[in-house]
Amino acid sequence: MTLADGMTLRADVIGRSPGPWRLLVLCCLGYLLVLAAWSAPGPGADDAPVPPEQAIKAAFLYKFLGYVEWRRGALAGPASPIVIGVLGADDIAEALRTLASGRAVGDHPIEVRRVHPGDPLERLHMLFVGRTESSRVAHLAPLAQQHGVLLVTDFEGALDEGSAINLLVIGNRVRFEVSLDATEKSGLRLSSRMLAVALWVRPAH
Repeated sequence: MTLADGMTLRADVIGRSPGPWRLLVLCCLGYLLVLAAWSAPGPGADDAPVPPEQAIKAAFLYKFLGYVEWRRGALAGPASPIVIGVLGADDIAEALRTLASGRAVGDHPIEVRRVHPGDPLERLHMLFVGRTESSRVAHLAPLAQQHGVLLVTDFEGALDEGSAINLLVIGNRVRFEVSLDATEKSGLRLSSRMLAVALWVRPAH
């Protein structure tokens, strides 16, 4: 079985390991697989072909949806759409719309909307604010928390402005950091599996 960065682990070696060691190896293997899935390569990585940065970030936004427990009543019905708003990042909105086309999270289809300054947030479940609109995050954060919207950004210092999840490109890979304070204020819960592979998790106050 081949893992990220050329790491390999042979199944026959696991099979011959003593009980406690086998459990430890399997746990480490599971963690590495999850980390590899979340740490998508960014522009300039050695992997080829390299997707554009906006496509990678769109993939992260799509993946986040499966690890969020929304407020009770946030989804109107068992097959109602999960709505992602995108502000200040039309390229990511287009990449996300392409990625989400025909896909669903559980039974919920995904709807992508471009958001403009001043638009209401009530009907959104996630709001991604691109770096060109970073100055608006401090104003949008309390509104997102009020309406149970998961606020995601992609610029340095965004957690200090009230963002719940912030995407960063580090070492040519897209990673993410999380503010539990912001997610709890929004009435949202993130899966421990997602938190386990975050670059950093800011605890709730």
